[in-house]
Amino acid sequence: MATLPSQIQIAELDYDQIVANLVTFMKADPTFSDYDFSGSGLRLLSRVLAYVTFYNSYYLSAAVNESFLDTAQLRSSVVSHAKMLGYNSHGVRSASYDANVTVTVSNTTPSTITLPKNTQFVLQSNTSATFYNVADSELTQNTSDSTYQGTDITLVEGIAAQYRFTVDLNNTTQRFIIPNANADFSRVSVTVQTSATVNTTTTFTEATNLLLANSTSNIFLVSEAYGGFAELKFGNDVIGASLENSNIVIVDYYISSGAAGNNIRGPFSIDDTSIAGLVTGVTATIDANTVPSTGGDDQETIEDVRYLAPLTYATQNRTVTADDYKTLILQNYSASIAAITVFGGEEGNPTDPAERPVYGRVYIAIKPTYGLRLTETLKSTIVETLVKPHSIVGVIPEIIDPDYVYLIVTAQVQYDPKTTTRTKQQLATVVAAAIDTYANENIEKFDTSFRFSRLTRAIDDADPTISSSLTQIELQKRVFPNLGASNTLVVKFGGALYKSGTVSAILEATSHRFSYLDSAGTSYENCFVRESAGALDVVTYVTQSGVRTLTVIDTAVGTLDVATGVMRLANFAPQTIEGGAVDIWFTALPAAGDMTPKLNRMYTVETDTITVEVIDSTTVSPDVGFHQGGRLR
Repeated sequence: MATLPSQIQIAELDYDQIVANLVTFMKADPTFSDYDFSGSGLRLLSRVLAYVTFYNSYYLSAAVNESFLDTAQLRSSVVSHAKMLGYNSHGVRSASYDANVTVTVSNTTPSTITLPKNTQFVLQSNTSATFYNVADSELTQNTSDSTYQGTDITLVEGIAAQYRFTVDLNNTTQRFIIPNANADFSRVSVTVQTSATVNTTTTFTEATNLLLANSTSNIFLVSEAYGGFAELKFGNDVIGASLENSNIVIVDYYISSGAAGNNIRGPFSIDDTSIAGLVTGVTATIDANTVPSTGGDDQETIEDVRYLAPLTYATQNRTVTADDYKTLILQNYSASIAAITVFGGEEGNPTDPAERPVYGRVYIAIKPTYGLRLTETLKSTIVETLVKPHSIVGVIPEIIDPDYVYLIVTAQVQYDPKTTTRTKQQLATVVAAAIDTYANENIEKFDTSFRFSRLTRAIDDADPTISSSLTQIELQKRVFPNLGASNTLVVKFGGALYKSGTVSAILEATSHRFSYLDSAGTSYENCFVRESAGALDVVTYVTQSGVRTLTVIDTAVGTLDVATGVMRLANFAPQTIEGGAVDIWFTALPAAGDMTPKLNRMYTVETDTITVEVIDSTTVSPDVGFHQGGRLR
């Protein structure tokens, strides 16, 4: 009697290996020991069995993978696991814009008019970009020019849309899914009409804290359904009021462009002749605010959800640690935030009057994705509606602006023109781009040190034809004084400053100079600040009889401690700033190549302040590139 092998290899997942294992198993039987499996019907049977085994193995592997957040690949699985951890994916979000609106109409009789909700605003330079005001807005007549004006009116990017559901309690599988993949989850408004024949309506609000909801609360929840669509869920008469049969659910929302709606400025225009029943001829202009539209976000990726869900669970719907604050804010405003740091007031420096500890406060510093500072409206929204409801008693959260230290990069590179087809200008562009990329990826973050050697390495690696380079870094601080008034300012460069002999540690300003009055009331142009033995003076160049002399306009307007890099200005009263600028720049050289930021300080590089000089190494004179103390001559 033939004896079969005692076991078969079952651990293989590769199809070809499964076939080989089956053939090996059968060849072990003396009946098939000399059988030709390569072209026989038994070979086909082996392949069929291998296919079945392979399918089952794949199915079981995929099913097990989808059962865990770490290994799931389907979006629906990841979103479902995230819900179990208390994280609700937010979907697409519309960018918003706070605008000052001026409307001109042909009928100027009323003192106020109402700008109806969802009035369409069209970007004049791009008619495909449309915004809508999110609520009825009152505009007040300006009697001087008979226009109607409103301030800080919130506009939302997208297309205003509405969908209606009829409640059918006999349909146990009914779901309320908005049939637009790009619906903005965060700006859904719901009104429930009693029935098609009864026009009584009730406004439902989105629940932010279910602990406050009871059986009569008119609330709804928004979550992501299969396919990324927004799904509405209502109460069950235990938590939240339930819907009744034949109710009509009216849903207003915006179909969003997501992140594409960010960084848009005015002017906008209106072509709506129905405002407040006024006659035709309605036009509108909107201030082109200095802060562009922000807050737009594309649907979260699977990896975003996978990353944030465990962090949300760790916070347990409260903010205690710094990471709790970060997670909560990033969960809701990730598209608007390029970098964030959180620290307690107790982390201040007791020896520094400007940074003394403030107990009981939590400071949140945010660098926005677009621009340098968050708008006051967005700051208030984050604190009042998001952070405070989750904060513990006795802790006051506050959002502060980053303390920017601008790095002014000047690079001199030598190259061999025989080894490249690029011109000097093209090579300079490549090097500048390398500096900009390095800054974006490695510097412009909180708690991230600046390493001089890594920057120079990025410059040398920008192009293989570069044979050597010399780089200089300057630190620049920018202040926004009240013009024509006395200012007391503390300016921190973030580290020790370089000073050689009696030369001013504050470099002579080449731009953003200002006008200043001397003690006799005489005004001088092109003034700047000079340091001497730690004291700060306002100076300018005065030409008399053809002789140009550095003249002191005002003495002792402040002090500079080069060891700490702290400059203190007192009674500093500039009148105007050249070119209509709103800020004054102070520039100095760092004493060391490496610098580490603290608290809300951040190093940043602006593209237009990068200077690159390209030198032909085959014709360079012996003294080109000479430097002292690591600084360009």
